[in-house]
Amino acid sequence: MTDLVAPRPIAWVSTVDGEGRRNLAPFSYFQAVCSSPPTIVLGISWQAGRPKHTLANILETGELTISHVSEPLVQAMNASSADFPPEISEWDACGVEAAPAVAVGPARVAAARAGFECRLTHAVPLGTTRQGTPSSTLVIAEVVHVWLATHLAQRDERGHLLPIDPASLAGVGRLGGTGYTTTAGQFELARPVAPK
Repeated sequence: MTDLVAPRPIAWVSTVDGEGRRNLAPFSYFQAVCSSPPTIVLGISWQAGRPKHTLANILETGELTISHVSEPLVQAMNASSADFPPEISEWDACGVEAAPAVAVGPARVAAARAGFECRLTHAVPLGTTRQGTPSSTLVIAEVVHVWLATHLAQRDERGHLLPIDPASLAGVGRLGGTGYTTTAGQFELARPVAPK
């Protein structure tokens, strides 16, 4: 399935548990699904009958921050995907610099070019494991703040925001297996008009 549903955007998710321990992990079951209110979905699988730290933290605090993954951040993002115990912060272990969020508790990746601060609206369990726990949980979260590197925000002569240049965003997406892709190659198609 992941070979066919590709490329997938990567959400580099920052959370904090009730004791203030910080977590940072990437997820590629991620998508924007609504504009009003701005809403994202994130699929987080369970591990050995327990929720992953990211999911446990989201369910406990109701907050998460998603940092955009650009090409310069790929190695740190990949390093943060290791299965660290909850007492070890991926921020520290992987040398990722944090910057404070504006509207939620979990920090953002300081070097990220863009991202979302979110609040949980729904958590939907999916599937069942042999242990009787969910196979995955679909996290539905409202975006309450967006940040963007200033060079990405360009306006036309009337002051309207222009689409972000994919080359400047330098986004990285997930393919099947251990494959990744970038936004370096692109093409455009005009929207068709239905015949009358």
